[in-house]
Amino acid sequence: MKLNKPSFAKKLTASYLFVVAVTLLITGFYLTHRLKATFLSNVEQSLGAQAQLMRDLLVPVISHPANKQAPHEWAHQLGSRMGCRVTVIRADGAVLGDSERTLDELANMDNHGTRPEIQAALASGTGESLRFSRTLNENMLYVAVPVVLYGSARPWGVLRVALPLTEVHRRLSAFQNDLLKAGVAALGVAFIVAFIVTRRTAQPLMVLAGTAQEIGAGRFPREVALHSKDEFGQLARAFSDMSGRIEEKVKELSQERTQLSAILSALVEGVVAVDHEGRVLFLNPAAEKLFAVSSQDVMGRPVLEVLRHNAFQEVIHETLRHRQPVSHEIAIHSPQERTLMVQALPVSYGEDRTGVLVALQDITELRKLERLRQEFVANVSHELKTPLTAIKGYVETLLDGALEDKAHSREFLKIIEEHSRHLSLLIDDVLDLSAIEARRMEYHFDAVSLADITAKLIKGLAPMAKAKDIKIDNQLSDELPRVRADRAKLAQILMNLIDNAIKFNKAEGHVEISAVADGDHVSISVKDTGVGIAPEALPRVFERFYRADKARSHEIAGTGLGLAIVKHLIEAHQGTVTAQSHPGQGSIFTFTLPRA
Repeated sequence: MKLNKPSFAKKLTASYLFVVAVTLLITGFYLTHRLKATFLSNVEQSLGAQAQLMRDLLVPVISHPANKQAPHEWAHQLGSRMGCRVTVIRADGAVLGDSERTLDELANMDNHGTRPEIQAALASGTGESLRFSRTLNENMLYVAVPVVLYGSARPWGVLRVALPLTEVHRRLSAFQNDLLKAGVAALGVAFIVAFIVTRRTAQPLMVLAGTAQEIGAGRFPREVALHSKDEFGQLARAFSDMSGRIEEKVKELSQERTQLSAILSALVEGVVAVDHEGRVLFLNPAAEKLFAVSSQDVMGRPVLEVLRHNAFQEVIHETLRHRQPVSHEIAIHSPQERTLMVQALPVSYGEDRTGVLVALQDITELRKLERLRQEFVANVSHELKTPLTAIKGYVETLLDGALEDKAHSREFLKIIEEHSRHLSLLIDDVLDLSAIEARRMEYHFDAVSLADITAKLIKGLAPMAKAKDIKIDNQLSDELPRVRADRAKLAQILMNLIDNAIKFNKAEGHVEISAVADGDHVSISVKDTGVGIAPEALPRVFERFYRADKARSHEIAGTGLGLAIVKHLIEAHQGTVTAQSHPGQGSIFTFTLPRA
């Protein structure tokens, strides 16, 4: 069970009462001590005066005693009249009379010569003592004066007057009771005063506390409901001014944070902020996407635990260690293979702490394009080198004398012409592919009849098909819906696919061209009965310069760019292209185009 803490008003009231109680307690102890000392002093003075009066009465009794018991009888008579104990003691300490003892008891009393008050009286003229009396079994106050007979220089003895302290204690107890009652009354009055004062003091504090809570909750009152002119009023006005300034600053910070959040969210690059202990402080949406995490789940956790990439953590540790900008290219393998350019910058924040701000640029596509460019250059160089080498060889042969040999020179010139034509086709395809990828190719979309274009292409390819005894089955009819396409580019697509179906077919093979309307698209297929494509080569058939059958790549004419151009042109038409094949059974190339 949780106990509620006392309020400020209760604490202040308790403090007032504690101070009053301690003050009353100290005052009571002091007054009691002073009263006791004063009362004892007064009693001593009173007893001293009585002792001196009694001494004057005792001298005649001692000087002319009627009998031996005269001092004892005198002590009894005077003690009963004065209400105190009266003792007559000779100078040698023998007790001759005592108002509290009988004559028989008097003979058994101790010698009083060693009593301090007796010795003091004989030595200095007056003696006082406060001690316990074994004779009466109670505390007594003793006052003794010397008794000097007429004509004598030395004291004859001592007259001692004693008073029990019981009465003193009774009066002191009565005073303490009165003092206690006065203290309780004073505490009651102090409680009422403290309650009123603390209530008046706590009320403005409660108003200020409420204002502070409103500010903490995001509400900023411009005026505090406290209109006093004292220090609390000044504090309330300061609160009002502070509330207004805080509201303005919060609005400014909110706007800046919104702008910063919008900027970071719009960045294509990932941004990660890490504190001095390597814990994640912030991830922007691009970084969340890169690492497939949510910023809410990773805040405050170690970067290695969250992102799980040693190379990334090493960049951060190197930046924290040297406090210098660090730039590295790293590869990550999850959630997918990517290449990142990591730029880490040390950032100082509060109490000489240094964190790290990391910018992540996904350069996967850039590196892929760079590899493709290198491969493209290598492949183009290879494809150009082969016909150029052949042309150069035959030209040199002709120049060395073969030109005079009419039969062979003509054959050599035909070969040179064939290789020149191949170079021209290669250059045209390279230029077309470059224009397509650079988005410089112009398209003129129109409603085009597939059957019309296909029929014209088959006529042009008939001699090639006849040479290999290949039958072309065109199943496209005028009933097919028209497609939205660029006529020339569509003809180029079909030409490449049908040409490949003939070139890579078997002798006496078969090529089938079909189409079917499917919703908003028309699907066109070109099927052959050729050698087919190996399963491991099938995903790469649309790559530039890729040959599925490298052993026959030089036997069959072609640039190796046809299918790459087909894919780019179909995608520019908002369509898709796929390839299916079974080695030894043939291939099927299917592409879609939107209906007009």
